Amino acid sequence: MIRAAAPKVFTIDPALPFADALVRGLMARVEAAGIPLSDVTLLVPNRRSQRALREAFLRMLPGAGGDRALVLPVMRAVGDVEDEELILSPAGLGAEAGALPPAIGDIRRLGLLLECLTRWQKEARRALDLGALSPAQGWRLARTLARLMDEMETAGADFAKLKDLVPEEFAKHWGITLEFLEIVTRIWPAVLAEEGAMNPAARRDTMIRQLAALWADHPPKGMVVAAGSTGSVPATAELLKVVSRLPEGMVVLPGLDTEIDADAWAVIDAKAHRNQTHPQAMLKALLETMQVSRDEVEPWDESAAPDGGSDGRLSLIIDALRPAEATGYWQSAGYRERAEVDIFVGMEMIEAPTEREEAAAIACVMREAIETPECTAALVTPDRALARYVKAELARFGVKVDDSAGDPAILSLTGRFLLLLAEAAAKHFAPVPLLALLQHPFAAAGEARGPFLDWVRRLDRLVLRGPRPAAGLAGLMDRAKAAKGFEKDVKRLERLIHILKPFEDAVDEDKAAGLVLKAHLTVAEALAANDHDTGDVVLWRGEAGNAIAALLAEIIDEAPIAGPIGGDAYAALFAEWLIGLVVRPVWGRHPRLMILGPLEARLIRADVMILGGLNEGSWPREPVRDPWMNGEMRRKLDLPSEDRKVGQAAHDFLMAAAAPRVILSRALKVAGSPTVQSRWLFRIEALAGKPVPRAHRYLDWAAALDAPVAPVRIEAPAPKPAVEARPKRLSVTQVETLMRDPYSLYARKVLGLEVLDALDEPPNAAKKGTLLHDALERFLAEPGPRVGEAGVERLLAIGRESFAPVLSQPGVYAFWWPRFERIARWFVENEAVRAETHETLAVEVWAERPLPGRDFTLFAKADRIDRKREDGSLVIIDYKTGNVPTAKRIEAGFAPQLPLEGWLAEAGGFKDVPLGQVGDLVFWHISGGDPIQEEKSPVKDVRGTIDAAAEGLMRLVDAFANPDTAYLSNPRAHEHGYGDYDHLARLKEWRDARDPFEGGEA
Repeated sequence: MIRAAAPKVFTIDPALPFADALVRGLMARVEAAGIPLSDVTLLVPNRRSQRALREAFLRMLPGAGGDRALVLPVMRAVGDVEDEELILSPAGLGAEAGALPPAIGDIRRLGLLLECLTRWQKEARRALDLGALSPAQGWRLARTLARLMDEMETAGADFAKLKDLVPEEFAKHWGITLEFLEIVTRIWPAVLAEEGAMNPAARRDTMIRQLAALWADHPPKGMVVAAGSTGSVPATAELLKVVSRLPEGMVVLPGLDTEIDADAWAVIDAKAHRNQTHPQAMLKALLETMQVSRDEVEPWDESAAPDGGSDGRLSLIIDALRPAEATGYWQSAGYRERAEVDIFVGMEMIEAPTEREEAAAIACVMREAIETPECTAALVTPDRALARYVKAELARFGVKVDDSAGDPAILSLTGRFLLLLAEAAAKHFAPVPLLALLQHPFAAAGEARGPFLDWVRRLDRLVLRGPRPAAGLAGLMDRAKAAKGFEKDVKRLERLIHILKPFEDAVDEDKAAGLVLKAHLTVAEALAANDHDTGDVVLWRGEAGNAIAALLAEIIDEAPIAGPIGGDAYAALFAEWLIGLVVRPVWGRHPRLMILGPLEARLIRADVMILGGLNEGSWPREPVRDPWMNGEMRRKLDLPSEDRKVGQAAHDFLMAAAAPRVILSRALKVAGSPTVQSRWLFRIEALAGKPVPRAHRYLDWAAALDAPVAPVRIEAPAPKPAVEARPKRLSVTQVETLMRDPYSLYARKVLGLEVLDALDEPPNAAKKGTLLHDALERFLAEPGPRVGEAGVERLLAIGRESFAPVLSQPGVYAFWWPRFERIARWFVENEAVRAETHETLAVEVWAERPLPGRDFTLFAKADRIDRKREDGSLVIIDYKTGNVPTAKRIEAGFAPQLPLEGWLAEAGGFKDVPLGQVGDLVFWHISGGDPIQEEKSPVKDVRGTIDAAAEGLMRLVDAFANPDTAYLSNPRAHEHGYGDYDHLARLKEWRDARDPFEGGEA
């Protein structure tokens, strides 16, 4: 057993690179003691620290890494709880560790917790109703329970105290929660016993305490150095206490402030929940646990001195972060009187308008660093979105950067492919998710990727456009068989459906999640196979593929989800499985650039340290809301508070900001919302009385990357095709387009560019009008009853046939069809009344007429032509479900459809419609609302309007027969609005850039 001995505790100044200083001091001690490095055991916070120390040894020892072999000290990761790593292999503990049950796997634990959740809900039948929980929600809830157990066990909290946490008046409500938490207090221990396992946190802490007890009784041989830990895990703090008193044991703390005055040190008390946000709060709590006075802590390497002249800046940062009770010192600190170059030496600030510009500027800093031989640069930030932006910006330079947090597996090619397949099945292989799946680079269905993608494009254009087909793969096949031009491709679709069918059957039959997952993976491999590789080779290669394969294999083996699960529930659960899985590429990254989290940066120092995302809510982070207990309840249980996490973040900030060259960065807006700068930055600038010097050059460089070499003036398109290429035959509606937006007609008629229907097109007003026209046309054209209830029933039957392609859609069934039912009854009743005064001559009838003396033909399709019984004049009727043109627009010539149809009718252009004078031009506004129909006759001077329309048509045709007449794009935007070909004309570019004073319309 260790006799009472003075603790040996040291610290390394924040201004020094921790890893290099640690190795330098360790080498001096090893040399003085005359022992080999292999006899030294190093305990470090995490595995990334082990890597940093290995690199530091290579830098410090001449010849190491070349021809000279080097045996390094034994390094073990004693991870802080934030790292979520198991620590200390059982081999380091001997029989004591071997006697412990194994730690239960994370997936196994979550699966069993989900089973407990389901069983408890069925058995308890209490006030807390969990009946609506989906499997994905249950998985998330199980994860919060696992986190609660880890926190409680790490802090050594007593679960029995839960019942006494709230005042009596709230006990009833808290009792409901307590009943639910019986899962972790009563049910889960029995499950662990049956599994013969322990919770990971409990096993880790038990192992640490066993090691501490073992070393206290039987000190290990050789030197033991615990370095870099702040003792945030109580068991770790106890181990450090033992290490500090070993005969050859030492503890090296990161950045302990030995100069802070006694008054300021006294008001820091993490255990009493006072000033826990201070950078030294965690270290002071550790010293108290170790029973070590701050005066007993010595510098690790007294010969080392900070370089770069950053002493003044470090003092400024330390003083700026003093506890509120000790800020009276600020008045006499004298920083305001000191020159900017003295207190901010080596520090600059990037303040960008948005986070994207912040990332671009940071990328320029890192790109600049690699221009200097051997210079290293590290971005330190807890903001994962900023880290992703920076990686994307560096990619434009062809630089891949090592990100310690890794890449989300769900965003990898394998992760996206599997998720797209799950979502497509959940949506019954609707057009949008199906096309997204088939366009994924992995999709090939056993073919070469190129020909397969060509086929997918034909499937998109010929089958998937327009209203959604009937649900499922069968509905897709029915649509494909009816599609014109797709006949030769149906066999390929049959093969694709054969591949996808097992997964569709699995989700439609609501099988257990494990069976659905197996079907999912089988189908994914079949779909990913190509002409060179099998599907398993395509899917599971690379770091991401290996990680996802291992996770899903563990889920199949360890966490079967009992009970049936449908497509939507399975897709959500599958996404929940992949969330949190990250992958770190092991090669291909730049050796001198890094992206680090604050905890990992504690022991790692680059030549250029970039502290990014310095906004409140990002650094320090927004407090995470505990779903089970508020702050006061956590305090009563001695659980870590959010303030303590802020204090740890402040310590990490100070360690990184003490580097010789530091660049701070923040964005004034994130996701479009204004931000507030980090409290630490605010305090630093407030104490200094001046802002941190701005590094505007990086923002300028980033802006220059996207700036055009010279401004380019985009002119409005004015194509002038040859006369023989211009259209010689137009409908009356196309004549209207020629007047309003000639470029649209040019694109369609001259270039032959047809507008595609939208994917999974929602039923719009135009579609509604088309279906209504079809139903009314068939009702009047086909034989059968036209009056009374029989007529109404016949029209409704015809309507069901016309609306069949879209009637299954909820919006159509709920809104359109009830309106059509009202329209049907009105139409039949109106026909009976109208027959007394009018005779219907034709419905949906075509007309065609060459223009006199011109190589041009006008054609039209009239919705309906009636003849008045009183005088024999013709009535041209147009059904409208949308807006009706006003009299002013018709008289101005902007809506010439009905007047031109009247001109054709008077010339005998309509088939089977006798010659006659047009007496009225009528719009029937049929909405099915209130009123159901309105008859509008905006044209008062029918004769004059028809003649003017004909004369205008002649002038228009003559104008475009001139080779110098251009097809302008949307020259009357106030009349035409949006055009289908505006994007092709790049309208926004030239219209926005046009000088408003150059004069009116293009």
